[in-house]
Amino acid sequence: MAGLVESWLSAFTFLLKLDRTRAPGPAPTYGSAHVLLALLTIGEAGVLGRHALSSEVGLGEGAARTVIKWLKADGYITIEANGCTLSAKGKRAYNELKKLMPRMLVLTRTPLTVGRVQVAVLVKKRSGRVKSGIEQRDSSIKAGASGATTYLVKDSRFEVPGSSRDAEKDFPAEAWKKLKEGLEPEDGDVVIVCGSDEKHTSLIGVISAVLTLLD
Repeated sequence: MAGLVESWLSAFTFLLKLDRTRAPGPAPTYGSAHVLLALLTIGEAGVLGRHALSSEVGLGEGAARTVIKWLKADGYITIEANGCTLSAKGKRAYNELKKLMPRMLVLTRTPLTVGRVQVAVLVKKRSGRVKSGIEQRDSSIKAGASGATTYLVKDSRFEVPGSSRDAEKDFPAEAWKKLKEGLEPEDGDVVIVCGSDEKHTSLIGVISAVLTLLD
């Protein structure tokens, strides 16, 4: 499963790099995380227009048009009168991504990380890829988020690498119950909580953090 997910990611990354070579000028303000979020957003909606996609992903109209162009050119979406929809290839990519990241949860200002609007994502069976958690935090900040905290699920506990073996016990909060009920984590999973002042920035930040677990 992981190999399939990484193959889709490689295709997206190739598209981004290829377009930069075709379009000299300032570096774009979007990257692989925006493309993956666009694919996930279209998949969740079924059919989505460019304006709605731009708002959901946090892209300007021009950037949204470019991402749609790439996804269409590479065969991940089709364009219909009422908006974008996933092609058969796009649905396969969407399904593999959902196996890797089956659930997300939006939270409002919890002690689990920094930021007013937080997004928690469940990443299946990737705890072996986590080093210190700093990589995920730095990736989220680079994407514009305020920060992110990585939790490993082990023996039904939330561990913070190098800090806490039982974060729920060490830092009591109602948010842990929401995390358990909303994400249903299992041993070997990773939970990343990313925060910022805007939902779409937290989404981009958390997906950017997940990408560090696919290297």
